Amino acid sequence: MKTNYLLHDLVYQRNRLDPNSSGWGSPNGFLEDLELIWHPLHQKEAFPQQGKLLDLGCGAGLLSIEFAKMGYQVTGIDIAPTAIEWAMENAAQANVSVQFIQGDILTLNNLVDQFFDIVVDGRCFHCIIGADRQQFLRSVHRILKVGGILTLCSMCNPLPNHSDYSENFDRSSCCLFYTDQETAIRYIGDSDEIIQEVMSAGFRILEVKLVAPTNPEDFTDLQLIAQKK
Repeated sequence: MKTNYLLHDLVYQRNRLDPNSSGWGSPNGFLEDLELIWHPLHQKEAFPQQGKLLDLGCGAGLLSIEFAKMGYQVTGIDIAPTAIEWAMENAAQANVSVQFIQGDILTLNNLVDQFFDIVVDGRCFHCIIGADRQQFLRSVHRILKVGGILTLCSMCNPLPNHSDYSENFDRSSCCLFYTDQETAIRYIGDSDEIIQEVMSAGFRILEVKLVAPTNPEDFTDLQLIAQKK
């Protein structure tokens, strides 16, 4: 199956020219995510209240910055160089210390084994396609300390009733495709199957929640907290 993860950089290049964009979406969208997803997850007993935290697919760095303000030692990584440049600027403006790295989130080969206490995936996993998904999870498992925590937020089924989705969705692979009908850009799988993927990579599930969209044209979010065995 064809993938092109660097397509994300083109989106960041475009959005960076938009004064109303905070990165991938709008400032209000990010604040809604904080309120509906990250603040509730952070308050869970299973979520460590301190430590070394890795933000996967950090984008323009807004979530990394929020965790740094909470006192975590934060590293953000993204494949998109434009996103990393933007994240560095945002961190400087917020006057917080975050290490941002442009790198391959499938291999995480520029990160040290068993270094992090927490890995946060803010809607990155659903952008990973096919066999890359297990490689992604193996890499996360490798860089987490034993007993470390993976917190994940991923799109899942059902597919919203919207023509843009139905016309570009392949039910056999559970993938949304780019307009060329060849490049897969999103994996929209069954929530139970996604949970099984995480478990198969050597994690124990601690918390699971499905959050229905506020907009009927959006996706359901699978939120989970898992621990490295």
